[in-house]
Amino acid sequence: MALRFPFYVFGALLLFGLLLGRTICGWLCPFGLLQELIYKLPTPKLTKNKLTRKLTSIKYVIGIIFVLILPVVYYELNGVGTPAFCKFICPAGTIEAGWPMTSLNSGLRAGLGFLFIWKSALAVLLILGSVIVFRPFCRFVCPLGAWYGLFNTLSFFGITVDEAKCTHCQACMKVCKMDCQKVGDRECINCGDCKKICPVKAISFKKGV
Repeated sequence: MALRFPFYVFGALLLFGLLLGRTICGWLCPFGLLQELIYKLPTPKLTKNKLTRKLTSIKYVIGIIFVLILPVVYYELNGVGTPAFCKFICPAGTIEAGWPMTSLNSGLRAGLGFLFIWKSALAVLLILGSVIVFRPFCRFVCPLGAWYGLFNTLSFFGITVDEAKCTHCQACMKVCKMDCQKVGDRECINCGDCKKICPVKAISFKKGV
C-alpha cells in the first residue's frame, strides 16, 4: 500500500502559518507559557548570543528527522506511521497529561516503561533549562515553531516595522529574549516586547491587531 500524504494536516498547518506565523507560539502555546513562568524565577540568566542563534537550527534538523523521515520509515517497516516527534521528544503531553494521570492512577504507574522515563527526563531537563534560558524548547527543539517561523514575513497577523520611522537604535533587539536578528524574522514569536520599548513607535502589529 502506498503511503498516503496527510493533506488535511498539511493544509491546516499551512493555513495557521499564513494567518498567524509564530504568533501561535507567543500567544497560544501552553508549554510556551509554562517556560516563561519558570523563567521568571529570580536566578542568573543566560541571555541570547551568537551561539544560541546557531542552536536554533537544531529544531529544523529535528523536524526533518522526526517529523518527515522517521514516520515514513515506521510506515515502511510496520505498515503504520508513527508521530515520532510526539512519541520520542515532545515533553508537553508528558508534563500536562502523563504526570498528572500517573500520579493519580496506580495501574498506569505499574505499566510505565523506558519511553515514559526517557520523556520525563527530557521534560525535567527542559524545565530546569527554562530557569536560566528563555523558552529553550521553543528556540532549539520545537519543529512546529520552525515551520510557523517560515511564514512570519508572510502571515496576516504578526509584527512589523515602519522603516520610515525606525532610527535603528537597536532598542528592540536589546529587549528581545528570542534569537531574533531583526523584528519579525523567523525566530520572532510576536510577543510585542519590542513594540513597547520602541522610542519612536516604529513597531506595530499588522492589520491593526
